[in-house]
Amino acid sequence: MERLQRVFDALCLEQGWARDGERARRHARMLIDDYLAGNTNEKRLLIAGRAFAERLQRGANL
Repeated sequence: MERLQRVFDALCLEQGWARDGERARRHARMLIDDYLAGNTNEKRLLIAGRAFAERLQRGANL
């Protein structure tokens, strides 16, 4: 749990999201799903979270 929290906090800080905002909630769900699927490496979770943020951002700009 601490690992997921650190990654979540880092993403919120990097992206400028409120921790209780919609984008943060989407990322929390994505991180949990990824973790449960076997991605338990903190650095890989952070990379996956950043990629997810980028995809969401591109989708919002279309």
